[in-house]
Amino acid sequence: MYEMIQDTIVSRRTIRKFYPDDVPLHTIVEILEDAKWAPNHKFREPWEVVLYKGDGKGQLIDQVQESIVRNELDEEKSEKKKEKINQFINEIPIHLVVYMKSSESAKERHEDFAATCAFIQNFQLLSWSKGLGVVWKTNGFIFDPVFREGIGLEADDVIVGMLHIGKPAVIPNPKERKSIKNSLTICDTAPQSKKEHSSSM
Repeated sequence: MYEMIQDTIVSRRTIRKFYPDDVPLHTIVEILEDAKWAPNHKFREPWEVVLYKGDGKGQLIDQVQESIVRNELDEEKSEKKKEKINQFINEIPIHLVVYMKSSESAKERHEDFAATCAFIQNFQLLSWSKGLGVVWKTNGFIFDPVFREGIGLEADDVIVGMLHIGKPAVIPNPKERKSIKNSLTICDTAPQSKKEHSSSM
């Protein structure tokens, strides 16, 4: 089992070019059902998901473009961004907005954000095992409270990511990762007390 899990984790790639082929809704729902087994504090299951497909993608495009107009002062850049997002969303079969409710407790917000990230990673790995690719994006408009309200969320909801899903048209080669030894600190001895330290000098 370790080898199977290892292969899925190591082989997964972020996909940015997709085939336009439709992805059955029941497949995405099935993956989400399994992704929900992510670890989460006190079983709050903080994640919420909005799914856009087919003609519903137009609603998402409208709200993203309106956010671009509000936040991009350069009109030429704004038009280019609007055209780009229109093409991007229309060409990819499935889009998910994954968000969580904002707690008044900083501890709960921290825990819920981490749990929702675990949920997203579960979704990515499960999708990959079914031959689907995902790109997890955090574009500037997800921080726009008016955008959040426009897609039916509360203004203070936290969008953890937008997931864009389809059959991979291009699978990039792996990029080398640094050894975990560069990021690992091992503590395997008890710290010396001040008294022990001074007596050894």
